Amino acid sequence: MLHTTGRLIGTWVRVTLVLGMLVLIAGWVWGFGSTPFVIAVIAAVGVELLAVRGLAREWVFDARGHWWWL
Repeated sequence: MLHTTGRLIGTWVRVTLVLGMLVLIAGWVWGFGSTPFVIAVIAAVGVELLAVRGLAREWVFDARGHWWWL
């Protein structure tokens, strides 16, 4: 279970860093106050929420098989 938790946290960190870099690049390209930048931020938040939901579901699925959670 600790292996799964570590792997999922690592995946979440990578997804968050990639999305953050993409939003930063969008801000540099379009300007930080523009409408496309706001849309990019909203899309990144949506993708982040979907990723967290999927990772949480994977963790819960694996946790069912390990009653001691270790």
